Amino acid sequence: MELDGQAIGHVIARLLDEPEAVADRDRAIPTLLRELDDLLAGGLRTGQPTVIASRPGEGSSTFAAGLARAAALHQGISTLLFTPDAPETEVVMRLISAETHIPLQRLRRHTLGDIELQRLRERRGRLESAPLSIVAGSPPAGALVDTVGAMTLEADLRLVIVDGLTALGTSTRESVARMCAWAREDHYALVLVGGVRSTTPRSDRSPRLEDLRDHDSMADIVDTVLVLEPDAPPEVDIHVVKHRYGPTGTVRVALSAHTCAFVSLPST
Repeated sequence: MELDGQAIGHVIARLLDEPEAVADRDRAIPTLLRELDDLLAGGLRTGQPTVIASRPGEGSSTFAAGLARAAALHQGISTLLFTPDAPETEVVMRLISAETHIPLQRLRRHTLGDIELQRLRERRGRLESAPLSIVAGSPPAGALVDTVGAMTLEADLRLVIVDGLTALGTSTRESVARMCAWAREDHYALVLVGGVRSTTPRSDRSPRLEDLRDHDSMADIVDTVLVLEPDAPPEVDIHVVKHRYGPTGTVRVALSAHTCAFVSLPST
């Protein structure tokens, strides 16, 4: 890629926050988790793939859905969420729960009180008008990557989340490399949801990059790796174990399990 004087000037204009740089796609997409955004210099970066990983059942899918909600519902950023391991209704229920603060179980059982019904009515417009597309359900064997490629080619997207690396089968490295190449070429932020190898209880050792499942297949391809690790409930540590263009470190957030939402801890 050739970088000319005009491109350099555009970057400088963006740094100076000049009007002509406002439409620049090369901006961070905030996660709206205050300390994480500070560590990542603003949030997720377009053109820079990220992996979110955790042990099974420890929040990586909930975290990924939260990124989609923060981008599409709260910032108007065009977002595509692939969830091949979960039905569409379940994904939507979790988004509604996080957005309305109505416990997921009450939504599932249709046992909403008057206040909760009013809250749902108030949020309905935001939920229905958000630039968010959800592709749920298991694709045919080997078709996930092709589906991602086709949909990102057709739409002008800034954030694409693929929650289902287990659906890639044995071709993980090739598939991840293809998706990362598309993200860099089309300049959208790509988030891939994976897992960590260890299933042992929390120890004094923080997660490392080599703990990532399929480490050998993707660690050198992606730019950022975040590993979630529960602490004393409701607190969860987010370990930034790889950050190609910035510092690594750990931030602590809270998980509201009843409403499927990660939130920043109060400032001290």
